[in-house]
Amino acid sequence: MINVRWFSPLDSETTDIARYSRAILPSMQKYFCLGAVTDGQENHKEFESENQVVGMEPINIYNIGNSHLHCSILNLALRQAGVVILHDVSFFELGLAYAREIPDFSLRDLIINEYDVQAVKAFDQIFGGNAYAWRGRSQGQYDNFVRSYPLFQSFISNARGIVVHSDFALRRVKKIYDGPVTKLELPYAAASSRITARRHEEPCQVVFCGHAGPNRRLRQFIQAWSETSQPDFFRLSLYGAIDKADEIYALAEGLGVAELINVEGFVSEKELDDALSAAHLAVNLRNPTMGETSASQLRYWSKGLPSIVTDIGWYSELPHDVVIKVAPNREKQDIISILEKFISGDHSYYERGMNGYKHLIEKHSIDRYVSRLAECVAQIEESRFVTSEVDERLISFLASMCEDTDDSALFENVVKKISETFNGVEQIQSNS
Repeated sequence: MINVRWFSPLDSETTDIARYSRAILPSMQKYFCLGAVTDGQENHKEFESENQVVGMEPINIYNIGNSHLHCSILNLALRQAGVVILHDVSFFELGLAYAREIPDFSLRDLIINEYDVQAVKAFDQIFGGNAYAWRGRSQGQYDNFVRSYPLFQSFISNARGIVVHSDFALRRVKKIYDGPVTKLELPYAAASSRITARRHEEPCQVVFCGHAGPNRRLRQFIQAWSETSQPDFFRLSLYGAIDKADEIYALAEGLGVAELINVEGFVSEKELDDALSAAHLAVNLRNPTMGETSASQLRYWSKGLPSIVTDIGWYSELPHDVVIKVAPNREKQDIISILEKFISGDHSYYERGMNGYKHLIEKHSIDRYVSRLAECVAQIEESRFVTSEVDERLISFLASMCEDTDDSALFENVVKKISETFNGVEQIQSNS
């Protein structure tokens, strides 16, 4: 058993990462002694273990995603080392929220440290002032910036190890991080109830769930939908954090589909489950990708619901028979083509929803995830212990050579370098 402190959003009504945490925390009791479970502001004692391993310093495990809900967690992660579970590998929205919340934090300085002067110039064209107010020209300008400067290296500076949920994220992290990186399949608690196949019927109920950020392509979907041969064949329901709903309605009004859209916002878990069970299609487009595995996608699969996704990042890694893929450079044409097939009924998309359910059961179990997470954290803990032991021996040895004990501080960088080298040799030996 390992002592850990778990940092994550825990309000399941506001974010899928909170749902993820609440789903796995009961199973974590088998492998971890949970000394604290917190969103960075409030402790949730219902998940904490009664006893801790005596003499073992807890490992902090930080869940970090690309939203303002992670600001308090990020603040701690930047000050205290720990294992980082990356739910995204592009943190521009988080960085923006953090800069607005913490006056001493300069997002411009962060960008120039990670990239160059050109990146700061591009940033200054879209955001300005102490409040980082928007002053860009278009959505495309924003998308290009986020795609070019994903902004996450500075947020993992204190990581003892990193967990990701896709090969896309694994490759990106390994380019700039030398520590241990593990890929695990994002878990989901799928219900054991029977999934029934859908059939062609009108109206076709379409759902969108989650944070309606700029990269979710909701406006682009509405634009394409309005150009189909029969827009009123569909009804679109929006669930979750639907920012700027008035702007979405204004767009839909101009395109003639406003009366076919209903903004539900946040609803209870049961209401959302019932809505997904009754739906025919989910919209899960992401461009640019933030490198994430989509918790919303896992939820769609749990209901056997076919979904439209962008063929990039983690979504490109998925089998072609479990989702409906849209090419980024043919987004509008592909969406229209898919919707036309729903109108005609000449498609096999409902089978993809059923295949998605089977894929979820096979690849995304909670027990498998938690046991592998425990192995990962144990290896990092062992590495930390070895490094700490070497540090103590070296410091004692060097101090014995110095007339003034304060002189040993001069060797801090040397100690650090030797410890890192020793730890690297240990990793090589363990892998050979």
